[in-house]
Amino acid sequence: MTGVVRITAVIVLLLLVLGFSTSGSLALDKTTQLSDTQSEIVIGALLALTGDRSSLGEASKAALEIAVEDTNEYLASIGSEMRMRLIIEDTKTDPAVALEKLQNLSKEGVKIVIGPGASAEVKAVKSYADENDILLISHASTAPSLAIPGDNVFRFCTDDTYQAAAIANRMWDEGVSVLVPMWRGDVWGDDLTNATNESFKALGGTVVDGVRYNVSTVNFSTAIYSLNSKVAEAIAQYGDVVAVHLIAFDEVVPIFIEAQNQSNLSDVSWYGCDATALNKELVQNDQAARFAVRTGFECPLFECKQTDETGPAMRKIKEKLGRTPETYALAAYDALLVITRAYQATGETDDIKALKEAVVDAAGYYYDSEDGSVLNKAGDMKQGNYDFWVVEEAESAFMWKLVAKCVVSSHGRVRFLPTAVLP
Repeated sequence: MTGVVRITAVIVLLLLVLGFSTSGSLALDKTTQLSDTQSEIVIGALLALTGDRSSLGEASKAALEIAVEDTNEYLASIGSEMRMRLIIEDTKTDPAVALEKLQNLSKEGVKIVIGPGASAEVKAVKSYADENDILLISHASTAPSLAIPGDNVFRFCTDDTYQAAAIANRMWDEGVSVLVPMWRGDVWGDDLTNATNESFKALGGTVVDGVRYNVSTVNFSTAIYSLNSKVAEAIAQYGDVVAVHLIAFDEVVPIFIEAQNQSNLSDVSWYGCDATALNKELVQNDQAARFAVRTGFECPLFECKQTDETGPAMRKIKEKLGRTPETYALAAYDALLVITRAYQATGETDDIKALKEAVVDAAGYYYDSEDGSVLNKAGDMKQGNYDFWVVEEAESAFMWKLVAKCVVSSHGRVRFLPTAVLP
């Protein structure tokens, strides 16, 4: 392997004795003698530290930094000078910037990159990754149209056909039979909207024409005026069984601030998506948060290995971040540990095929898969558990509260768990 990611023969020896326990912590065969020769493995990360999804980017950065600290602390404890090093690039939630930053990482010799998080960014960079033998492990891209077998993109989350089934069943079970969607006009927003609409209609629901807004929209007055009119028409025709499904990034805040002045929009239930769940910007804005409380704004979020609130990784990340991280940030933590195990299997190689096969095997081991794999043919998670979150007000502050959990099988079957299992 060339550039900064070249792994010496000494690292091969080190990695052959490095593994992970089923809890995700590092484990070692202590009978093996380790060399003190200093070496490092460099991994790239494409994160939206600014822009429309900076809440997740900030949490992912914290999670990856903790992952590197956990790994390096362990290596130091055994007297090894090997270190993991991370190069983090800010994509600004901009597909063009994401491509530029991936090209920069490639020039540094980086062969494995965690991210980017947004599906529009993945769409923009995947051809370059495929053509230049770079392996991408996205922690948050979920657009179904990007589930492509044989490419160089793995996604440590399910595609949005699973989220669509979860949210559609949740709305239906809560008495919603007419849906008015409002969504972000990119590959992720279009895919999730289409998938949710199809799942909702399959249950017997009705979907009316909604509002698709441009990703560059700053002033949402026109879009909200249009949405209010559509909701009013739906209420007049169908009664109090109407709800709004919002598919947005951080722009959920200006959307809610604008919507609070529309009576029709304040009188119906609102549902969100994985990108609005646990969003820090929403609970930090009083106007937007009050609207979320008033409308019962409920959001599904994919659950990953480190979601357990009592787990050591979650505790460290929460302390570093100062809040509960979005689940996809925890998937980034998982990705770094899986990558290390993949290097354990491949040693000194720049063979992208070997790396891909090693990641599949390492993911199956890390996630305790009974059949040895947790990824489907497209390289995405093949089963999804989802948590449902709402905003509540307590002691003059707004916070997210877990209200439901469900399991979505690989065949799309949805099962909600008893409320007794909630923490």
